[in-house]
Amino acid sequence: MAGISIHYLPFNSKFTLPIPRPSISRSIKASVSSQPRKTRRRKQTQQQQHQLKTAEDDGSMASGTEKVLRLVFMEELMERARNADSKGVSQVIYDMIAAGLSPGPRSFHGFVVSHVLNRDNDGAMHALRRELSEGLRPLHETFLALVRLFGAKGLATRGLEILAAMEKLKYDIRQAWLVLVEELVRSNHLEDANKVFLKGAEGGLRATDEIYDLLIEQDCKVGDHSNALTIAYEMEAAGRMATTFHFNCLLSVQATCGIPEIAFATFENMEYGEDHMKPDTETYNWVIQAYTRAESYDRVQDVAELLGMMVEDHKRVQPNFVG
Repeated sequence: MAGISIHYLPFNSKFTLPIPRPSISRSIKASVSSQPRKTRRRKQTQQQQHQLKTAEDDGSMASGTEKVLRLVFMEELMERARNADSKGVSQVIYDMIAAGLSPGPRSFHGFVVSHVLNRDNDGAMHALRRELSEGLRPLHETFLALVRLFGAKGLATRGLEILAAMEKLKYDIRQAWLVLVEELVRSNHLEDANKVFLKGAEGGLRATDEIYDLLIEQDCKVGDHSNALTIAYEMEAAGRMATTFHFNCLLSVQATCGIPEIAFATFENMEYGEDHMKPDTETYNWVIQAYTRAESYDRVQDVAELLGMMVEDHKRVQPNFVG
């Protein structure tokens, strides 16, 4: 068997594969020439990122500085507003503008309040108009402060104008309406309070129990039975039934009108009504006074019957006669 022999080619054989030097050279050159470009791009990217970060830091620092500066101004402004120093508040606002800050709704709220505390309705309105001219939306509290001022000074018409302005700005006016009514009552402008109340009630506003009670009681104290009765009807229409307290208020007026039959009709409604409207000692006293004060003819028999009913219902209570 012939053996297998392996013949090694000599090193300088013509069959030796040549090394592609030019290709390697070009690759090396390409690699070397492209390396600086990547480095430059990376440096440019890093520089841009650094610049963006620096800009963000500067912006946040500026924003933080502005917040601190605004806080300092607002503390000073509110302090002067609480002291009713309207000139001082105005100066702080000018200082804010000079410092590059734009006064907002809370700044003007302090301006309005400083005038309100001085009971300066013209100054307060000027501050409000200035705020509106700046294109700002006044705070709800700003309108409440104005309404309280106008109510306390008996300026019902101007108070209603504020309510109208609030409606245009889509604010809920119920609270402001209640404040206006209450302040008008407290400042002894009861007739205006009734008008403002009824205007709001006709518009669908519902009062609080305290306002219903206040108006009915005060109307009856001045002998205004008509308005007291109208408000009682509005109260019942809103879902709150008249109680013994409300009927007694009406009886206090009916007892002095000289027609005891009116008071007795109210008494009968209470007597046959529900538990929340049953007569109490005060009820009997008012009806008895209605009979004793009538001068048309003798009411002794009627008074005696009432006393009997009172003793039956309130055995431990004695009537209180007021001649």
